[in-house]
Amino acid sequence: MEDGQGMKRRHVSYENRYKHKLNMLEPGFAMMKMIGALFLAGVLFWAADCRRFSVIMLLLAGGVLAVLLVLLAVEARQDKVLHDIAIREKLNQNRDMRTG
Repeated sequence: MEDGQGMKRRHVSYENRYKHKLNMLEPGFAMMKMIGALFLAGVLFWAADCRRFSVIMLLLAGGVLAVLLVLLAVEARQDKVLHDIAIREKLNQNRDMRTG
């Protein structure tokens, strides 16, 4: 089967959709610990009246949090696509069983 641009379409399945699936459970916990440590360091520097170091630590904590949120969004998108593929494959199996 070809699409309008002359490229052949392959059957979409788990194996050929994503070669590397994100699993953010372990890295997510590590990043949360890092965010907590950086935030705590920022608060302690703020209390010690070292505003420059405090701002740096708080900005680093915010940056790590932003990266974590992006990675979680990517993982959620991958999960949604893989779930849709699984539903489609299940429907095709059921249809083949009824007709075959």
